[in-house]
Parts: sequence; C-alpha cells; structure tokens
Amino acid sequence: MTTSRHASFLGFLTPVRGHRFAARPPGARDPRRGVAVALRREPDNPADPLAVAVWLDAGGPPWRLGYLERAVAARIGPRLDAGARVTSRLAGWWDAPSGDWRRPVVAIEPEAPWEPPIREPRSVIRPVRERATTR
Repeated sequence: MTTSRHASFLGFLTPVRGHRFAARPPGARDPRRGVAVALRREPDNPADPLAVAVWLDAGGPPWRLGYLERAVAARIGPRLDAGARVTSRLAGWWDAPSGDWRRPVVAIEPEAPWEPPIREPRSVIRPVRERATTR
C-alpha cells in the first residue's frame, strides 16, 4: 500500500492515434501482437508539444505507428522527460465495427511503479469558463 493519496501506476492499454496516416516503409505489414514498440517524446511537434510517438523497429527500417492520445501523452510525457523507463509492446488491434480501419493498441508498463507527479501537467483541454448571464 502506498502512503500517497494516489495508487502507484502499474501499467495500462491505450490505442494509438494516426496509424492510418503513418508513413510506413514500402512492403511493411502491420506488426504482430507482442512486438516491442518504443515511446519517443516529440517536444518540437507543432501540433502538440506533449506528443509521444509510438515507433516500431522490428527488423526493417524503423517507422512511426502513430501517437499516444493527447490525454495519455500529457501524463506520460513529463515522466519520460524526467527519465522514467517503460516497456511497451503492441497488445493487439482495435477494429472498427464497420471494418473501415484498424487501430493499434499498446501495452505500457513502467519498469518501476510511478507515483503521480507532484505538479500535474497543465491540461491539454482548458475548461470553459461560465459566463455570467444578465437579464
């Protein structure tokens, strides 16, 4: 049991965004379940400075599968920047009910339990301020 008000972070599954637009090498197939993937921070990404890319290096040229969702990257990115180490692998695929697309799902596990950071990163989505109504 931890002494903080939060439980230690042990690991989770999360979908990868942008796989459909990934610039995969010619002839590269979708990777198989269980293959190791690397999480790489992209602080200079113009769309999201907290971006975490998911890279595959399975014998051929490495290529980016896509990105972690913003909310997930906002929590993991600062930990990766601080030197936390994780093991990540392809856990499987999430197929659209219509069959139009497939999305990779990755399993992310820290090498040691993480406690939440003392100062949480600024939210990616800012709350909407309530407007005072006058009648």
